[in-house]
Amino acid sequence: MIDTLLRSAASQKPTLENSVHYLAHTFSFLATGEDTDNAYSLIHCFFRKNFFPPPHLHKYEDESFYILEGAINFQAGEKKITARAGELVVLPKNVPHSFNLVTDTAKALLLITPAGIETIFKEFGVPAETLDLPPVPAKFPKELFRNIHQRAEELGNVWMPEI
Repeated sequence: MIDTLLRSAASQKPTLENSVHYLAHTFSFLATGEDTDNAYSLIHCFFRKNFFPPPHLHKYEDESFYILEGAINFQAGEKKITARAGELVVLPKNVPHSFNLVTDTAKALLLITPAGIETIFKEFGVPAETLDLPPVPAKFPKELFRNIHQRAEELGNVWMPEI
């Protein structure tokens, strides 16, 4: 197992094989729960403005965003933060939070501890055709959002109307 983790960790970078288009974003799975015995997952995220979940909290996971490019507004509880390239934002479990881009696009490393919630991106994403952003669909089916919401709740997310 250790050899597999070291080999995997040493060689991972965004590739078409480990990437999905999720809604209007591109996510590349650098380490998943399968790789880390569910200790954490690490995802390279290429985000597009205005395609983010409503305010929510995670019952089981902390999320940490290390910003690589662009700028992202975060709200965690009452605290508001604008994070830019080179900055880290930690969103602890059980703290309501939301986020959206300041810039049109942004890239970040997303560390989820422990692993688990990243399965939503895999389940509802489609294999990436490019490492760039996918085209924005003309519209997203309401059923897709209902299914994502339901699955998120099964995994311990609590969605809120506002924070």
